[in-house]
Amino acid sequence: MWAKVRAVWLRELLDSVRDKRTLYMMVLLPIVLMPVMIVVGPVMMVRQQESLAREVPVAVVVGAENLPELAGWIESTGALAVERAPAGSDVAALETRLSEGEVQLVVEVPEGAAALLSAEQPVPIRVISHSGTSRSSMAADLFQSLLGRYGEELVSRRLAERGLSTELLEPFALEARDITRREDFGGRLLAMIVPFFIVVWAVVGGMYTAIDAGAGEKERNSLECLIMTPVPGAAIVAGKFLAVCTIALAAVVLLIGSASVSLLYMLPRLLGAQGLLSVNLTGGGLLAMLATMTLFVGLMSALQLALSVFSKSFREAQSYVSGLMFAVMFPAMYLMYVEEIGASLWTYAVPVLNVLLVCREVFMGAVGLPEVLVTLVSLAVALGLAFWGAVRAFTHEKVLFRT
Repeated sequence: MWAKVRAVWLRELLDSVRDKRTLYMMVLLPIVLMPVMIVVGPVMMVRQQESLAREVPVAVVVGAENLPELAGWIESTGALAVERAPAGSDVAALETRLSEGEVQLVVEVPEGAAALLSAEQPVPIRVISHSGTSRSSMAADLFQSLLGRYGEELVSRRLAERGLSTELLEPFALEARDITRREDFGGRLLAMIVPFFIVVWAVVGGMYTAIDAGAGEKERNSLECLIMTPVPGAAIVAGKFLAVCTIALAAVVLLIGSASVSLLYMLPRLLGAQGLLSVNLTGGGLLAMLATMTLFVGLMSALQLALSVFSKSFREAQSYVSGLMFAVMFPAMYLMYVEEIGASLWTYAVPVLNVLLVCREVFMGAVGLPEVLVTLVSLAVALGLAFWGAVRAFTHEKVLFRT
């Protein structure tokens, strides 16, 4: 029996290796896609932030003569380039310049500001920014920071004139300590990205192999010849199933390796932050993730094979498998933005969701044995049902030769 299964397995693997689409999905995309997604975006963002930091934003101060000390102090810091505009200037025209990017900020100082300041009354200052651009948003934040520093200096002078200490305004001395390890930070980043691609590539990696093993053989009229061979239907399905699993599992492993290398080694070196990111994975955690990933790949392979055999054509099989891919993407996309761990135990009995939870907790170093056992049992049961469905579809003539 095993010799027949192995013969079908090797035959399907050989056909898959000859198919360029399978090689693209299994090798090229995981190796190329992850570095591009993980490295290019953050590097471009950091370079843009560095470029913005080197530029001096321009702030138009309307009514600067009403409080010349403030405008002069801000200008002396060199953080903002101050363009003075007389009181009563056309604010609408200045807002047009702001929206066009000619200036990054418009500040309005009211008349009588100096008198209010001398009377130790709050001075209302209006700030107009364009939050749709990074330069304007950064300029607004910078101005608020500078204004806060200037206000602190004024308060310090007023207290000194009264012979009082500034410590009266700061009754608490805050000392913060972050216990997050570098391993935790690197693991959290991997936990946000890798589980999503694991569940997606469990479908995408072996998609063309599964479609070709069922609907493809129907279109080539080679399925009848295969059925006429003295090989049990279950052995044929098992061989095809193992071929799809092999291709998909290889794609997922390559993807995890590519993501880990990109995030932990390539990205820190490109950003000049070597040693900043690392991850501490235990042997038990790796074993749990490998077992979970293998069972999930098997589940997706069996489902794809059943859908492929059920389909009348290659195009119809593609539609069904695409629907399956979107079905696993939704919970994966949701969990990418959820940081909490320690979900209820029953959630680990839900396929797809349990894989995401276990893989994420392995990277974060918080996986527990009960959760892993529930996940493995759930996936094993689902895999058995899916494989039974594939065998049932392959041995049912109305399904196999439906038109």
